[in-house]
Amino acid sequence: MIDPHLLEAHSGEAADLLSAMGNQKRMMILCNLAKGEMQVGALAEKVELSQSALSQHLAKLRTRNLVKTRRDAQAIYYSINSEPVFEMLRTLSNIYRG
Repeated sequence: MIDPHLLEAHSGEAADLLSAMGNQKRMMILCNLAKGEMQVGALAEKVELSQSALSQHLAKLRTRNLVKTRRDAQAIYYSINSEPVFEMLRTLSNIYRG
């Protein structure tokens, strides 16, 4: 059941989440990260982006606290840092499962 008062109270947060996820490349980044933590180079290959372009998308996700980083020597690893992101990905998966 949809609670309109709850959605109204959190409409700004919801719009921000949808805006961050509303780009095809960022969606693909999040889909790959939903499988687990990934190193930047491997993620760039999976989503077919240059590391420069990937960095710009990751920065947008990071400023919204949707992803987090972990450094291991020279390597940087990313993972999802937001339960609402997981929920949205599950919901979208259910919608498109057919």
